[in-house]
Parts: sequence; structure tokens; C-alpha cells
Amino acid sequence: MDSKFNLSIVAVFVSVLFLNGCATSRSVIDVPMQVSGEISKSNGKEIYIGSIADKRLFETKPPEPSTPSLDPGEEQGDKIKLRAIARKRNSYGMGLGDILLPEGKTVNLLIDEALRQAFTESGYKVISSKEQINNNTYVIDAQINKLWSWMNPGFWAITLSTEISTNISFKNNSSSDNKIINVKASDTFQSGSEDNWLEVMQSALKTYKTELKLKLKE
Repeated sequence: MDSKFNLSIVAVFVSVLFLNGCATSRSVIDVPMQVSGEISKSNGKEIYIGSIADKRLFETKPPEPSTPSLDPGEEQGDKIKLRAIARKRNSYGMGLGDILLPEGKTVNLLIDEALRQAFTESGYKVISSKEQINNNTYVIDAQINKLWSWMNPGFWAITLSTEISTNISFKNNSSSDNKIINVKASDTFQSGSEDNWLEVMQSALKTYKTELKLKLKE
């Protein structure tokens, strides 16, 4: 049998393998936060999470899969962008369907939950009402610059990655601070199944929490 024919058969097999569990249409994946259960002794400080702004920039046909984009054949708009967390691709890197969070859940809520867990696990008291704010309360505002997952094709396996980047400001009556958190998680898989996407997304969120807790000690 001709060697070129053999390579063609392998290429087709790999393409099918990559698309297994990875439909070309838009998908919905819930990304629950994993609670570590780690609670530090109270440090006597309290915070209030104010605003969380999604400042991610979407492009129509980005040259890199790590840049957020949406399937032009599907519904667009700001409400969709707030739920968008990934774009699927075929074995040639061509953009396919999007991956969204479920209705009622946004990237802002993902970061909100990550912040609450990180601060609680670091010994902070997280208050939920503006009426509880006093002169010593740190008001936290966050800007999401990136929260995106993507696929890079390979010959025998694909690489799924998730990157998260935020600016977090801390302000109370007497001081202010700003912390930049950048993390990335990647792993290789045989297919783009929902479980594999979820695994790498949760890995990035766990790393994000760990990095934030380290920053809080500085």
C-alpha cells in the first residue's frame, strides 16, 4: 500500500479522534468552583467585593486561538460574551462552535467566587452588604482582562489551555493597593470532550486562587 495513502488514512483517523466528543456547534459547560476547604486563622481584616468588570476583547477572526472569538453563525451580543469561555477548533485549527457558561452564569461570577474563596481561605472576613462597610473595610474591584480556553492541534494529541488575567484593586480609608494575577493551565488530551475542557478550566481556576493567596501574603 502506498505510503502517502497510509498517511492520509492516519490523518483522517486523527481528525475523527480530535472531533470525538467535540461537536462543531455551540456547547454549554458549567464550571463549578472546587472548594479546597483550607481556612486560615482570622487576620482581623474584612473585605467587600465591589465591581467585577469583564474587559476581555473579542475578535472576529483572530490569528491566535488564545484570543476570544465567537462563531459568526451563532447569536452574538454582550450577554453571550459574558458567558463565553472557549472556542472549539478542528484538527486544522479552524474555528468551530463556542463554549458558553449556562444561562445565569457569567465569567464575572466565576471570578467573584474565586475571589471569595481565596480571601476566606486567607483569613479575611468577606462581607456581603454595603451597609457593613466601615473605614477599615477593604473594597475590592476586579477587572477581567482574560479568561479564555482554547485548543491547539497536534499529530497524536491536542492541547487544551486556559488563561486567566485580572487586575485587582484594594482600597480602604487609609490605603490602596493593586495586584495583577496572571495564570495559565495546559494539558494534552486525545479528544476535546466536555470533561477534558472542564478539567483544564478548573485547573486554571485553582491555580488562580493559589496565586492570589500568595499575593495576599506580600
